[in-house]
Amino acid sequence: MKRLILFALLFSAFAVPALGELTDADLDKIRLIVNKVVKAEIATVKQDLKAEIATVKQDLREQIADSEKNVRTDIDIQSEGIHKQIALLTNFVYALIALIVAAIAIPQVILTWRSSRDNQQQRINQELRAEIETLKRQQSVHP
Repeated sequence: MKRLILFALLFSAFAVPALGELTDADLDKIRLIVNKVVKAEIATVKQDLKAEIATVKQDLREQIADSEKNVRTDIDIQSEGIHKQIALLTNFVYALIALIVAAIAIPQVILTWRSSRDNQQQRINQELRAEIETLKRQQSVHP
């Protein structure tokens, strides 16, 4: 127990100068050292941040370029699809127009052909009537 007290007193004797107060000069030196260290750390952090920001900006630019490229590709694909649909609809409209023209023109052609046939038939009938009348006249004149 005596040894323990002796060691405690001995260590206390070494600790007494550590309890002394700091002077203004000591505080100024500490501030200068801390400021230098902090400024150096701030400078390195700034450089690191600038480098990191530059890489993030580059990555963002690349991502934006890729996104724009993908959007343009999607737009091109969609526009090709729209062009195909428009072409299909245009051809469908042309087909409908052709059907309408055919539905109107074919009966007209048939009517014209029938009327020309009927006109030929009427002409033949008129010729035959005229011939019959001339024959009747000849018979009535020469019985």
